[in-house]
Amino acid sequence: MDGVCLSPTTGTASQIFANTLQFFASAQCLITENWPPDAEIPNYAMFDFIIVGAGSAGCVLANRLSEIENWKILLIEAGDDPPVESIIPALVVGMLDTKYDWQYYTVKNNRTSKASVNETTYWPRGKMLGGSSGMNGMLYVHGNDYDYKLWYDQGNKEWHPNIVRRYFKKAEKLQAQDLLRDTRIAENYGRHGPLNIDIFNSTIRTITENIVGSWDEIGIRKVPDLNTANVLGSGIMTVTVSNGQRVSAASAYLNTARNRPNLHVLKNSFVTKILLSNGKTKKAYGVEVDRNGNTMTFLANIEVIVSAGTINTPQLLMLSGMGPEEHLNSKDIRCKVNLPSVGKHLQDHLLVPVTIYGDQPGETDTIKQYFETIQYLYERKGYLGESILTDALAFYSLENNASYPLFQSHVFIFSKNSSNVPIFLNAVARYKRVVTESVLENAQNHSLYYFLFSILHPKSRGDIFLKSSDPKEHPLINANYFNDPLDLEAAVRGIKKITKLVNTEYFKSIGGYLGRMRWPECDNYELDSLDYWKCICVDMVTTTYHPVGTARMGPNPNTSVVDSRLRVHGVENLRVIDASVMPNITSGNTNGPVIMIAERGSDIIKEDYSITCNI
Repeated sequence: MDGVCLSPTTGTASQIFANTLQFFASAQCLITENWPPDAEIPNYAMFDFIIVGAGSAGCVLANRLSEIENWKILLIEAGDDPPVESIIPALVVGMLDTKYDWQYYTVKNNRTSKASVNETTYWPRGKMLGGSSGMNGMLYVHGNDYDYKLWYDQGNKEWHPNIVRRYFKKAEKLQAQDLLRDTRIAENYGRHGPLNIDIFNSTIRTITENIVGSWDEIGIRKVPDLNTANVLGSGIMTVTVSNGQRVSAASAYLNTARNRPNLHVLKNSFVTKILLSNGKTKKAYGVEVDRNGNTMTFLANIEVIVSAGTINTPQLLMLSGMGPEEHLNSKDIRCKVNLPSVGKHLQDHLLVPVTIYGDQPGETDTIKQYFETIQYLYERKGYLGESILTDALAFYSLENNASYPLFQSHVFIFSKNSSNVPIFLNAVARYKRVVTESVLENAQNHSLYYFLFSILHPKSRGDIFLKSSDPKEHPLINANYFNDPLDLEAAVRGIKKITKLVNTEYFKSIGGYLGRMRWPECDNYELDSLDYWKCICVDMVTTTYHPVGTARMGPNPNTSVVDSRLRVHGVENLRVIDASVMPNITSGNTNGPVIMIAERGSDIIKEDYSITCNI
C-alpha cells in the first residue's frame, strides 16, 4: 500500500481515520514509568547506607532500608532510566548491545563455544535502574527447597528453607486469578508485597499448552503451578508482569519509594572503589564514584552495601584491595584483605539448543500483528505484552519420580518463515554463519521450536578476575562450561529426553522433526546420537544468563567471601547482597531468588541495628 486512498470522500471519514492514527501515534508516550529523579549531591556528602548498584537486589534494599525514616540512603547506579523497550515485554532484544547493556563476553578458551562468533559467549547484563530485571525473560521461579537446605547445611543459618519461603512471600503480590482460586497455590504466594506476579495473557496459549502436554506425555508431569510443585514437572510459569508491562525491581520497589526524603538515587554514576580504613581493623567508610568524568567521594556512616551483581561485585572488591592476594599484586593493587574466594566459584546455567521443526504455526499474519500493536497501545494486550521467550517450562530429572530437578527446558516458538529467526540467531544466539544458515534453511518452510536445555546444578566452576586495575576495563570471565566431565555426561542424557518430544501426539500432528544444526566438528555424527550431542554441547554451549557465586557466603573466609549475615569477612561495615553470594545456584531462573535474598538481607541489617522486622 502506498498510503494514498483513491476512494471518493467528503473528508469526514478521512478526518476520523487521521485523528485515530494520531491518537495511537501519541499513545506510545503513555508507555512510561515514574522513575525517581537523579539526585544532586555535593562531594563528600554523608549517608547512613550507600548501596552500590540499582539492580534486582539494590532496588529492594533501597526501598526496605529507606522505610526507616532516620536512615539516610544513597543508591548509586552506573546506568540510566530504563528505555521504553524495557517496559514492553516483547522488545527486550532491542536493548542488547546498547548503553543499557554491560555487553560482557566470556574469555575464549579454545575448548568450548567454538561454533559461536569469536568463540566467546555473550553475557548481556542490565545497566539501568532495575539492572537485569529490566531485560530478562520475566520468569518468576522460587527454586527447590533443597537448594536452600544446601545453603543452610553449609553453615548459613540465616537461610533455612522455611525462612527463605517467608521472604519470597514478603516480596510477592500474586495477581493471577486462576491461581488464586486454588487454595493450595494461593497459600504458596504472598498477596501484599511490592512485586506483581501474574501469568502472561498469551497469544499462543494453545501452542504452549500443547508443548506442556507433550512434556507430560514423555514423563515430565504437568502441574497446575510449578512453584507450588517445588519446580518439578512442566507447566505455565508465573512471571513478573502487570497489565501487559514488565515489572522490574525498579518499577516494583524503587518507583514506589521515590518520594521518600531519605532516599537519594544517583544515576549514570560508576563506583570505582570502596574506601577502607588504614588501621589494623579494616572498615568500609565510603566509595569513590566516576560521575560525568569527575571523581566524587561519598561517605557512609553505618555501612556500604555492594549489590553490583555477580560480575561487577567481585571486580569492585578486587579493585578496592579485597581478593586473592597474589592476583591483586599482579595487577599492582595493594591487597588490604586477603580473600581467596573473591571471583571464584562462578556458576551459571549453561544452555544447549535443541531445534525441532513443524508445520504449525503458519506464517505470521502481518495485518493481525499490526492490529495487536494498536491493541497494545490501547489496552496492553497482544503479542507485545508477552516475552519472546515462552512461559512454558519443564523441570525434570532422569527418573520420573525424582524429588530434585536436574534439568530445565525453556522454549522459543517461531512461526513459519519468521523474520524473527535471523534476528534471534544474530542478536541472541550468536552462532557462526554455517550454524545459523542450517537453522534458517529449515525455518524457511517450517515453524521452529527452539528448545533451550540447561543443567540446573553444574559441577563445573568458573571464575572472574581483573584484566587490569582500570575500573572501566571489563573483567575476565571464565565460564568453564563442561570443565567437569560429569556435566557433559549428564547433559547428553537430559537432552535425549527432550528429543523424544518429536514422537508425542502434538508434534506428530504437525509433522515435527528434529533438525540438525550443521557444524563441521559434529556433522559426521548420527543425528540424536550421544556423540552428536556431546559435540553440540561443547561447541555450541552458551548461557541462560544466570551467573552466581563469585562472592559466596559461608563461615570460612578461605572458601567464602561473606558470612551468613552477608558481611564481608575481615571488613567491618561492608556487606554484599546480590546473586554473587549464592553458595550454590538455585533450581531455575535466578531473578526471584535474588529479590528474596535482598528482602532477607534488608531485614538482617535491621535486626543488626535492633529494629524489629515484621513479615
